[in-house]
Amino acid sequence: MIEIEEFIDKCPVQTDLTDSDLFRKIENLSQNFKEETLHKLDLQLSASPLATFNAVLAIKLGKSKFALRHVKKDVHITFLFAIYKEIERMSFPHETPLGEDCINEKIRQIEWLVSDSPNVTWDLLIVDDGCPEKSGIKAQEIANNSVYRDRIKVLFLQDAIDSKSPLAGGLKDASDSQKGGSILYGLRYAASLKRKNNIVLYTDADLSSHLGMSGLLVEAIVNEHKSLAIGSRREKTCFTQRSEFRNNRGKLFIYLRRRLLHPINYISDEQCGFKAFDARFLDSFLKNVIETKFSFDVELLLRTELKRPNSIAQIPIAWMDSDEASTTKDLEPYVPMLNRMVDFYEYYLPSNPEAEDFKTFIQELTDDSWDRLIHNIPDVIKSWDPVEDIQFNEVSTVQLRMCMK
Repeated sequence: MIEIEEFIDKCPVQTDLTDSDLFRKIENLSQNFKEETLHKLDLQLSASPLATFNAVLAIKLGKSKFALRHVKKDVHITFLFAIYKEIERMSFPHETPLGEDCINEKIRQIEWLVSDSPNVTWDLLIVDDGCPEKSGIKAQEIANNSVYRDRIKVLFLQDAIDSKSPLAGGLKDASDSQKGGSILYGLRYAASLKRKNNIVLYTDADLSSHLGMSGLLVEAIVNEHKSLAIGSRREKTCFTQRSEFRNNRGKLFIYLRRRLLHPINYISDEQCGFKAFDARFLDSFLKNVIETKFSFDVELLLRTELKRPNSIAQIPIAWMDSDEASTTKDLEPYVPMLNRMVDFYEYYLPSNPEAEDFKTFIQELTDDSWDRLIHNIPDVIKSWDPVEDIQFNEVSTVQLRMCMK
């Protein structure tokens, strides 16, 4: 049995989302272990202060390969992501410091995953979210030059709106979407094809979530009969490389969301851009959704739980923040997102006193008061584990208001 220190020493030290060779080294390392060894290392790493992103990613990739081999039926995976101002991220690293060559790298990761699973086929769906810089045209150029061009489809949300396609969900203009409208369009498009045994997995444009981990989500849907499998950056054995500030801000968001949307209180990470649906579940599921912007993930989780309770699998993953090239970091949409939590509560759930109290608190938030709050988050929330303590509700709206003074 390999010792954990020995395993970590074998892993590359540097972390760089623009370095495809680095990903290859980690992938090669992941295939050196038996399945039982991978499970043991996974648990050991989760309890070790020596754990690194690369070490945990290697384990997740190895487990994902085995998970996909456990899927015995023929499966088709549709990988989906939206693009908006992603010219840099789609470029090569030598062309720009933030270049990830993300389309070709995603394809390479997919091919690595399915290489030992001849029963698994795939296609890639890219949706232009009304990008003023013509990201969709750049994506189409990359697709045209790919040997996998027949498996790549680039859609334009504005074209679907202009043609009054029902798949656009009634949007009037692409500006009404901030990622959500495009992902929903892609989900509807994929479901409309009615492929047999189709799983639709949506991710972000960046490389924060290695698509080689997708086997973990696919196995949960096929073998555990889940409707939805979501990557989690908080569940036990995950590894997340992000700042303490962003981690604590995320905890605060989870705390406030749980005060309103009780049916999904067990969900520890609602916003990770790594989720997979059974396409059959999507057929009528996406009608009458009310959110087309950044909070669409939460509405999908809530609708799934209400339609089919306990059908959401939470899969711990290795995740690295790609914040530098993010097209959303400057928007800081937390106050609008929290107000959408209020909308979901009012639209889907019966009234209750706790939710009403926090609803009022959220509706009073401004950008300035939110900024004061996230820089003065109560210590009890900072030290709270959203996975281990689902019932935690010790911080009142009175205390939160004090933090904003």
